[in-house]
Amino acid sequence: MDLDYGGLGRQIDSMIRLSVLRNLEDLESSVEGVVEIITEALNVEKPRVIATVNEVNECGRFDTGLCSTVMGLYVANNPTIIINYRANLTTLLHLLAHHLQALEVGRDRYVQVRDAEELRLPWDVRPLEVNAMIRSIRLTKGIPQRVFKVWNEEVRPMSRGIEEAVNRVRALVAHLSKGVESTMVNNRAY
Repeated sequence: MDLDYGGLGRQIDSMIRLSVLRNLEDLESSVEGVVEIITEALNVEKPRVIATVNEVNECGRFDTGLCSTVMGLYVANNPTIIINYRANLTTLLHLLAHHLQALEVGRDRYVQVRDAEELRLPWDVRPLEVNAMIRSIRLTKGIPQRVFKVWNEEVRPMSRGIEEAVNRVRALVAHLSKGVESTMVNNRAY
């Protein structure tokens, strides 16, 4: 008996849209709420937040190592924090520190300095990165307690839900791939 691969495809598509993408949007919203609490307290412009399942980090063309622990990226030109759904609050604060740097020196100058440092220095000894690490410590000490509450009660559970949803989708896609392989083998037999 043949499986209904059209139905399986619709099921996977539905899971991706309802369980993964919708949950990513909810996660973005909660993380944006955290960012808003902090930026309002600092009286600065709030960057946009994009949550992703994709691996993203601060490693540049020449880097590996510690830069991969920052599971996100700050885009200065269009102030945006791109953050992996598994990232922690430390990562968010580090990326927010980059946003503060860009606001202080201007976005264009920030990008110039960042690119020059990336070309010349390893990630862990770049002045912008060291400054971001120090700023994130200062931010941690000064942020309102409700930031921790929102992170622990909203963001972390959503991250776990996204992980489970992605794993379910991957299992179905693996099943679908096996069906394709099986069909190919059966069709060659004739």
